[in-house]
Amino acid sequence: MAAPPFVRRLYPPSSPSKSEGGLDVIGIKRGVSRAGYWPWTNFDDAYNESFSKAVAKLQREHKITGTKGVWSEATQNYVAKMKAPEHEGETAFDATAIVLIRQEYEKRQTPPQQVTAEKMLAYCKLFNDGYCYGGEHDGSFLDDDPHDCYDCSSSCSSVLAKFGLLGYPTAIVSGTFKHWGVPGRGKYVTIHAADDHVWMEFTIPGQPWCRFDTSPHNCGPKGARVRTCMRDTSRFVQRHPSGL
Repeated sequence: MAAPPFVRRLYPPSSPSKSEGGLDVIGIKRGVSRAGYWPWTNFDDAYNESFSKAVAKLQREHKITGTKGVWSEATQNYVAKMKAPEHEGETAFDATAIVLIRQEYEKRQTPPQQVTAEKMLAYCKLFNDGYCYGGEHDGSFLDDDPHDCYDCSSSCSSVLAKFGLLGYPTAIVSGTFKHWGVPGRGKYVTIHAADDHVWMEFTIPGQPWCRFDTSPHNCGPKGARVRTCMRDTSRFVQRHPSGL
């Protein structure tokens, strides 16, 4: 049976780092129990002080390196190879434990669409020039240079083109964005388009709300920038890149 994936380090309540509950904790408790270091009982998902002491005892007796009582990758790899004394021929992690740990692992994986959105935002943060009306609208292929001078539509076009999302070889104008992509708001990226302006909104889990916009609205200088202050969306049409 394949060993379960390592999900995360787990810390006891006495540690400065706190660990939230999860299916992986239930699976780990099953494994440590089958290895003989924790009673076989109704397992909850709390990495509590008493269980961390059981983990520390296991680490001490088997000379597993690392902070004692902290569930580490080295600890999990060792337990995955341990035998279950009361189950001949079986290892500590049974099928149920492996399923639970794998479910928590998969739940915590960052979706590839979010990774793309994070990369887009990081690229947007490189833009630092002023505002140039008509900038990059000369009909040539979009330059891969965030330090050029753009207007609203060419800056959004440049970012989308950088990640293969624009669908045009050259920058498109604000009004075209009203019919671009997929209707409605995106999960991670939303384009707000009107005939005279377009800007990009980022809603990425774990990161502050922000927009990529040439219009300051009380946030910094004019020009393509990532900004954290809100602006009214009522006059704009919302579109988004497919999948994002």
